[in-house]
Amino acid sequence: MNEKPTEELKQLAPIATTKARIYVDYKGEEANSGSINFSRLIFNVAWVNDKILNVSTMEYGKCVKCLAGSFEGGWRYSQKW
Repeated sequence: MNEKPTEELKQLAPIATTKARIYVDYKGEEANSGSINFSRLIFNVAWVNDKILNVSTMEYGKCVKCLAGSFEGGWRYSQKW
């Protein structure tokens, strides 16, 4: 929460960190959760420390558009770097 990104990461794209702890229960383990959002595709990633536990995708334009709106809300209320 509110971690500062590295300079290398900031060079890739606009970066923001959450002001709240967002996580998922992955097979009984508390894991971090994040998404990479494109116009018609979302990659959802679950990880713990430096280990990726799961990557899933959603490719349906209408659903992606709805979810993108939720992510935009999260972006508005996050710490920008």
